[in-house]
Parts: sequence; structure tokens; C-alpha cells
Amino acid sequence: MALQVQGSFELNNGLQLTEVYVRTNAALSLDGNYVMAYPEFWVDAPAFAERKDNLDIRLREDFNYEYNREVDGADILTFANEKVKETLEALGYSVTIVDL
Repeated sequence: MALQVQGSFELNNGLQLTEVYVRTNAALSLDGNYVMAYPEFWVDAPAFAERKDNLDIRLREDFNYEYNREVDGADILTFANEKVKETLEALGYSVTIVDL
């Protein structure tokens, strides 16, 4: 599962991108009440598949989400991707979940 994100991204070197490919890592807190999501950005899916360096895109957003297994389901990776999608959309990006 991945996210395809359209919008304006500026890298630390000044390069501008209008689309990026995002893979999300997720971890469950020890008490099970939060999922911490760690989105990582690549130029595109082939760059991820070839294990090229990911992009240094810094977003000042909190990617920690309250979680209730009974309500949100047992799949924290799907939950994390949906929440990261919501967060990025709230920032004005257009986001599609891909690679299901």
C-alpha cells in the first residue's frame, strides 16, 4: 500500500516536485492507544522499488493518531495510510491510495 500525492513539494536543495510517492511505516504505542505513522517520500514507485534514496521532505505535522482496535480494526498499516492521507489532504495535497 502506498500514497500518490500531488501538490507542491520543495526539497532542501530547492528543487520543486509536483508529485511524490509515499510509503508509510507504522508502529503501535505500548498501551495500544496510538498509532505512530512515519511517511517516507520517493520520486516515484520505481525509485522506491530500486531502493534509491528517499526524498528529504519535512512536514511539520504530527503523524500520531488515536487508535481503538475495536473501532479502527486490527490492520494498523491500513489505518496509518488512511490517517496520513487525511493529514496530507488537510494540508491541501491531493492524495490517492495505490498499490493495494
